[in-house]
Amino acid sequence: MRTTKLIFGIFILSLMAPASVFSQFIKTPSWILYEQGNAFFSIKEYGPALKKYQEALAAFAVFPEAEIGIGDIYLQEGELDLAVKQYKKAYELKNSFYIPEMKYEALYKLAGIYETTQMYKPFEDALKSVILDDKNFNQPSTSRLREQFESNYYGKGLDFVLKVYRFPERFPAEAHSKLGWFYYRSGNYTTSVLHLLYAVVYKISDAGQYVADMDVDFQFTTLGDFLVVVNNDSFLIDYFKTSGVFRDLYYLAGSAFKVGFPAHARMIWQLLSRSSLAGSYADLSARQLRSPWTEPLLVQPVKR
Repeated sequence: MRTTKLIFGIFILSLMAPASVFSQFIKTPSWILYEQGNAFFSIKEYGPALKKYQEALAAFAVFPEAEIGIGDIYLQEGELDLAVKQYKKAYELKNSFYIPEMKYEALYKLAGIYETTQMYKPFEDALKSVILDDKNFNQPSTSRLREQFESNYYGKGLDFVLKVYRFPERFPAEAHSKLGWFYYRSGNYTTSVLHLLYAVVYKISDAGQYVADMDVDFQFTTLGDFLVVVNNDSFLIDYFKTSGVFRDLYYLAGSAFKVGFPAHARMIWQLLSRSSLAGSYADLSARQLRSPWTEPLLVQPVKR
């Protein structure tokens, strides 16, 4: 009876009190404040977005997603040092992300800033931090897998590797892609081949799973045949245009050529030169077939 009276009393007070008074007893959950910040950010209302992210942090002090949100605002406003500070802070709280894989978003954003500002050592370090968690690449138990993976490419070619290996994870793909490009532009061609191979296998695995979900009888045969499948599916066309897989293939060919496997390189360049989806990499590949050339180095090679 006493509880009923108490509830009734609170209800009456809520009707009598001004909204501003009663609202003091109600706290908006931090995740709602965070999503409100995202909504403002999506329409480029950065001031209100910042306020919502800060309110989310006031409501829940350990909130790395909100730290990333604040970093994104600084990045949009050209405050790169402040953005870097925020992304680093978010990554330091990596064990508190609601979605664990979002911690890699902080690292990728850091790498993007370092690439733009040509700070290549921290760029490399940020990407290497991503692949620390790549169980197909960086775990002691998979060192033999990595060696066989690389050996099979040199000995049996790209089609064999793509047919045999399937890596379902998504988060490491872009780190391998960017590291592969970086090592190509640094003259570390053998290391470049390895990372670009992983990038290509991750992305083709992702696309291949999509096809397998649509067609249970699907089996990968060759990259050339798979590109025919891609050309007949609007989702895959968009995926191949936006995922960077053509870039990965192009630089994989370039690195393979430099380490003494010209046939491997020409196979890829020929495929790209004939693909209507490869864009600029089709033209570049055609040039490579006429007269192979190497892009200038960004930094001096480092022995590894």
